[in-house]
Amino acid sequence: MLGDSDPAAKDALAGDLSAQLVMTIGQAYHQAGVSSDQLENTMSVTARALGLELQVTALPTSITAAIGPGYAQKVVLLRLEPGVIDLRRLSLLNVVFERIIHHQVESTVALREVERIASLRHDPRPLQCIVAYTMLSLGAAIILGGHEHENVAAAIVGFAVGLLAVLGQRSATIGRLFEVLAAFVATAIVTLYSATYHPLNVYVPLVAGVIQLLPGLQLTAALHELAYRNLVAGTARLGGVLMTLLSLGCGFALGIALLGPGQMHVGSITFSSLPWYELAFAVFAIGTAIAILENARPVDYPLVFASCAVAELAYRSFAALPGHQVATFGAALVVGLLTSLGARLARMPQAVLLVPGLLILVPGSLSYESILYVLQSNTADAVGIAVNSIFAAVEIVAGLLLAQLFVTPAHRHDVA
Repeated sequence: MLGDSDPAAKDALAGDLSAQLVMTIGQAYHQAGVSSDQLENTMSVTARALGLELQVTALPTSITAAIGPGYAQKVVLLRLEPGVIDLRRLSLLNVVFERIIHHQVESTVALREVERIASLRHDPRPLQCIVAYTMLSLGAAIILGGHEHENVAAAIVGFAVGLLAVLGQRSATIGRLFEVLAAFVATAIVTLYSATYHPLNVYVPLVAGVIQLLPGLQLTAALHELAYRNLVAGTARLGGVLMTLLSLGCGFALGIALLGPGQMHVGSITFSSLPWYELAFAVFAIGTAIAILENARPVDYPLVFASCAVAELAYRSFAALPGHQVATFGAALVVGLLTSLGARLARMPQAVLLVPGLLILVPGSLSYESILYVLQSNTADAVGIAVNSIFAAVEIVAGLLLAQLFVTPAHRHDVA
């Protein structure tokens, strides 16, 4: 809450409930994981509804706002931790936002409600967290074309990473080193499984095992911000993407240093068709994991499953066509159109519908695979995969932007 995190900022706005509300709702949306350009749009729309003049600059780690006319502005700077997608908070905040812009609630009541929503924290129970990571890794391995042993190894890695996530909630040190430790544990499990039990394509369980940590969604968000000419925020977010990949790469390198590189020189990930029942199970597993980890409301679970299913089916349908090179673009366009329509009809944040679908489409796995190739001195393949991952992210952003031309979101802040 604004009052808890920055009392000086709130003192600067003392007596101006409307200004406090604008800053508080901006901070709440920031911490719920919206991108910087969407956050600026949200705060601007809120300020106009409240009769305020506002100039705002949002970054992944801060909000700077000048409230008021001309040289009589009050400037407020909030230094924040990077936001994390929280579908429950986004849904609840959207209800308050709609009431504000339609003048259906007083500023005092809205401020209290936004502060209450912002104070909500999502800490899944240990068993829920471990099950979610396990299901996500297993579903991702199936989607990536893993066979029986790759899927088993991925599930084991997911279980171990979920256990690390639980420990990270209790230990600040583990939390700070989470990506490095997760990649190390994944490398150790997969290498030992392949060496002692059954040979496998280790890239499938390696990528699937840490799929929740891969910054594909952040990469897409960064390019989205750059497309809207929010250059500082987009560049800063790209830096965060690079640091996450390097952390994962360091964990992989540590595992190789301790266990040896012999088992790592195997085939890469390729697209393959799946029986319908395997695909249905994978989508269900991934959808359930996303709903738990991204804190969706129970009432929104069917929407999460539908978003995952639409994204995966659309991608596979386009991939089966002669122009399969633009399958990601086509799938993003379909997902963007359907989620924009759904958000308009249901009057809910588009992120609730869009984020699950994007999490299936984002090219995080290719980005991580490029880091793995670099660490094996396979620079040519690493560069090719990195270029493909960036191109895939560009296709996603282009598909979403084109979808907005056909179906304009009710409020652009809703777009994930």
